[in-house]
Amino acid sequence: MAISIDNLINVDLTKGTIGSAKFGLMVGGTGEHKPYVFKPEDLFFLGEQGAWYDPSDLSTLFQDAAGTTPVTAGGDPVGLAVDKSGNEVTAAQSISASRPVYNVYPSRLSLDKVDDALVITVPTGGWIGTMVLATDQGTASYGVSIPAGDYNLGGLYFPGNAIVGVVFRDGALSAEEKADAEAYFVGNGAVASYGTVVDFAGFWRLRSEITEFPLIDTSSGTSFYRAWYNCTSLASFPLIDTSSGADFNRAWSFCSSLTSFPLIDTSSGADFYAAWYNCTSLASFPLIDTSSGADFNRAWYGCSSLTSFPLIDTSSGADFNRAWNNCSSLTSFPANAFDNVKGGDFTYAFTNTALDQTSIDGILVSLVTSGITAGAFDQSGGSAPSVATGQPAIDTLRSRGWTIAVTGGY
Repeated sequence: MAISIDNLINVDLTKGTIGSAKFGLMVGGTGEHKPYVFKPEDLFFLGEQGAWYDPSDLSTLFQDAAGTTPVTAGGDPVGLAVDKSGNEVTAAQSISASRPVYNVYPSRLSLDKVDDALVITVPTGGWIGTMVLATDQGTASYGVSIPAGDYNLGGLYFPGNAIVGVVFRDGALSAEEKADAEAYFVGNGAVASYGTVVDFAGFWRLRSEITEFPLIDTSSGTSFYRAWYNCTSLASFPLIDTSSGADFNRAWSFCSSLTSFPLIDTSSGADFYAAWYNCTSLASFPLIDTSSGADFNRAWYGCSSLTSFPLIDTSSGADFNRAWNNCSSLTSFPANAFDNVKGGDFTYAFTNTALDQTSIDGILVSLVTSGITAGAFDQSGGSAPSVATGQPAIDTLRSRGWTIAVTGGY
């Protein structure tokens, strides 16, 4: 039905806000509303900066970076993806061997997870806002801060094996806008949830642009190996489901902006090697369940803002080499922490800490209680063990074959 100019002026604002272009139209003078159907282009209705790439639209894909040879069939390389936001920020790949491959059913850009990527030249001023990323393994919306310059969409570390769609918007999206964008891409063939993914190794590794991480479904994940390694802009982290997680090796290593951490379920976790290594802003740590943890080597190394530590369960622990090394503000540590440990490698475990005398005494007495023989223990910084409690504990440990080095040189 034709719509008159007068009808176009008659906008029903109850359908949403002009800012997100969510409105309906009165048609034919009947009071009937034309249903609103979301499209990612609505996110740029008022000229907002950003980009939108949609592999389901073949007219936007070309085999070469110059955009002269269209993509027409599954298996074609993709050297250029045209931005549909109206901002003309194309994504290109000049190296033929690094081009994603177009596949159908659903339309997507498949990645070799080695070097396949499209390069986006982010304009001056960068993008501070939201990225909605839809893949063959899950779809999610992230807070991002992407500086001007080249940005790789794809590459070795990527949360999926194919790109089904992506939106970058300068300026935060509302919860409704995120949900609409995610649903749009799911409708184009993206997987809605990460709930079936078992191995999250390296999914978000080196993603320093991510400032806010969503509460996605990770309930099937057993490996989180380096999942958020070097996500240096994350200041907080959601209470994701890690109940199946066994491998947390370097999971949040170098997340240097994290100030706190949630009480996630780590009851199945066995490997915590360097899990929070150099989380230098982490000011507190929760009483997580580490009862299955065997490897705590370097787990909290360099967490220089920690002043105290909870009484976690270390009853399965065998390796504590450098576990709290360089926790230079760590003053308070609980007694009885190591009563039931399985191994005695505490080499450099408390080097460069600020332990008070009660804490160092309690640690040494706990190691005696463990009954472990032929271990190694190092402390420097903070207080020396007391004559009445700490030194006799050292004597006992040495009689069992331990090598001990502590503040004060006893």
